[in-house]
Amino acid sequence: WLRAVRIAGFAVLGLVVLVAAVLGLLNTAPGKRLVADQIAALEFENGMKITVGRIEGSLYGNMILRDLSVKDPKGEFLFSPEVKVDWRPFAYLNNHVDLRSATAERMLLRRVPMFNPVPETDEPLLPDLDIDIDRLRVARLIAEKPVTGQEQAATISGRAHIASGRAQVWLDGRTLGAGPTGGGDLLRVMLDAVPEAEKLALDIN
Repeated sequence: WLRAVRIAGFAVLGLVVLVAAVLGLLNTAPGKRLVADQIAALEFENGMKITVGRIEGSLYGNMILRDLSVKDPKGEFLFSPEVKVDWRPFAYLNNHVDLRSATAERMLLRRVPMFNPVPETDEPLLPDLDIDIDRLRVARLIAEKPVTGQEQAATISGRAHIASGRAQVWLDGRTLGAGPTGGGDLLRVMLDAVPEAEKLALDIN
């Protein structure tokens, strides 16, 4: 029995070392390139694709996504040269997406996206995950001419919490004027929805 326990102990220790080695290798430059390639290989049912030019920092905490591009079947519609992300990936083991912050100084909305139609299903509208986004901020979101007819800019911040079939989203936005002090229209949105219960509260100011 002692020999069996000792062998089992060594096996568990070896597995831990192997997992640690894999996690460490992923956090190297080749590992980050592999992760970026895997992201680019993903394709959602509606035809959306996401590509990242380069990943800097730590995959397990604070990282920077360089040249983030979001595409529909016709090509790129959203681009940012740099997005800073602070997250806790191991929270996913507890069915939780823990995103502490996602910020970008500049983001370009080139046109309105056109996705493929997705067949209706009986599956829940919200994912079976707890999702927390503590801080979302785009310092300058530029909507190019194809979106509104003339180039416009805005700043956006918000947060979100999704759990147990309930989605709560808070969003603040302000258009940026051409003057040195900026200014413009203000927008504040609060959404509280439980799709399965057909409940929706929406406050827009």
